[in-house]
Amino acid sequence: MSGLLPGAGIRVVPDGVRMYGSTNLHAAEQVARAGSMDLGTNVASLSPAMGLIGADFLAAFAAAQSEHTRAVGQLTLAYASNGVAAHEAAAAYDGTDAATTIALARSGGSPA
Repeated sequence: MSGLLPGAGIRVVPDGVRMYGSTNLHAAEQVARAGSMDLGTNVASLSPAMGLIGADFLAAFAAAQSEHTRAVGQLTLAYASNGVAAHEAAAAYDGTDAATTIALARSGGSPA
């Protein structure tokens, strides 16, 4: 048994799906903004302070910052992809509902 009441089915609220999508798109913007940095400028600004002794640290720092930037980019893409997919799904639900309403009207039935 599925755990659903017989005939209950699934109810989707497209505006709620759109709200979820908008939240994800906003999160993508925020993550991108927080993660934006100029790696070269960061390393260059540290170079004089670190000197020759800090060269190994700067190399490790640059590698870590580069990986961080890549990971932030992936997270931004994930949020943005979810946002776009949610808006597309909401539009598909709206389209299906409209098409079903028209089909029922033509057949003499009525939407539930």
